[in-house]
Amino acid sequence: MIDRYYLKEMKEIWSEKNYYRKWKEVEAAVLKARGMDDLALLVLKEDIDPEEVREKEKISGHELNAFLSILEERIGPSAGEIHKGLTSSDVMDTARVLQIKDSLELTLKKLKKLKNILKNKAVEYKDTVMCGKTHGQIAEPVTLGLKFARWHVFAMRNIERVEEASKRILVGTISGAVGTYSLVSPGEEKKTLDYLGLKPAPAASQVLPRDIFCEYIFVLSLISALAGEISCEIRLLSQDFIKEVSEPFMSKQTGSSAMPHKKNPVLCERISGLSRLVGNYTQTGLSNIALWNERDISHSSNERIVLEEASSLTCYILEKINYVAENLTVHKKNIKKNLEKAGMRLYSSSVLKLLLDKGVERKEAYSLAKKIFMQGKSIEEIEEILEKKHQIKPEELAAAMKPEAYLGNVEEIFKRAGVI
Repeated sequence: MIDRYYLKEMKEIWSEKNYYRKWKEVEAAVLKARGMDDLALLVLKEDIDPEEVREKEKISGHELNAFLSILEERIGPSAGEIHKGLTSSDVMDTARVLQIKDSLELTLKKLKKLKNILKNKAVEYKDTVMCGKTHGQIAEPVTLGLKFARWHVFAMRNIERVEEASKRILVGTISGAVGTYSLVSPGEEKKTLDYLGLKPAPAASQVLPRDIFCEYIFVLSLISALAGEISCEIRLLSQDFIKEVSEPFMSKQTGSSAMPHKKNPVLCERISGLSRLVGNYTQTGLSNIALWNERDISHSSNERIVLEEASSLTCYILEKINYVAENLTVHKKNIKKNLEKAGMRLYSSSVLKLLLDKGVERKEAYSLAKKIFMQGKSIEEIEEILEKKHQIKPEELAAAMKPEAYLGNVEEIFKRAGVI
């Protein structure tokens, strides 16, 4: 993971030193569960240097044995009680989940901030009418607030996903070499995990089932996808000749080395790119689920990369999208200008419905509406055609050709979205 996309708090959570600190916490919790509180305190106070572990590992070829040998040298004969009856994955997998627990707390805090920003923006721009677009083409009127309301609901779903997934993800295992509690007991495991704020996995092999870690990555990918969707829309709406919104642009910021006039949406482009990367980590998580028999270590090497990077990138993405959304510039004059430029095309579906309500056969109604709007006829011409052919009065047409004809249910949508 490169420093460019790290937040300080997340870097600490996923540091190698903190990983070993979590190992100590697991080993100490086992000792406490066995009534060896003094020895547990000795383990916790030892400062394990990752470089020292690596040097020992060069000799033993085993990371956890290298870690244990350091504790043994420092603590002395009583160190024999440390790790008794355990297997490496009891410590390493449970420690990883402790890192995930801390990571989720930080991520959830930033996700809730995003939800609140989106809610506030939805309320602020609830009645800001703008051109809706489908396939990049003018569609029907929407409001800017509706976009934020939609994202607010996405954020709420992601908060629910974190909370629901945490019930399955935040588990540990202290069950021995093949998960049978051959040298430990389920009671010891429960007491140990109670100290650590985790629940026992209902059934494990030598390792925790990898779908647990895959689900964690998948939840992160959906959180990142929300930021990716928002940033994509901002990029589209900030294009020249549309320019309805703009991401923040600092006074001394430059957009191009060659073209001084440029104000590129670089933050949103960065968010878009990184959200794709987080999503692709899910495939690695899926591939790690099928291991040989009670365990192999084919998952271990890539998890050292993908768990840290997915966690760090998601938190970074949230930090950036929070900044962009909170400081978004909305160009209301351009929104109004684009509405005027779109003209009567915005109301073709309403006129089609008006014709159908008058009993006109659908094929004829569609053909007539298409002709009217694709030929760019004036409002006077449209009034004349519709009144002459189908006795539609100008006031009926006027009622159909205004934003209110489309946006009467915005209040209800906002209520369902939990915005008002």
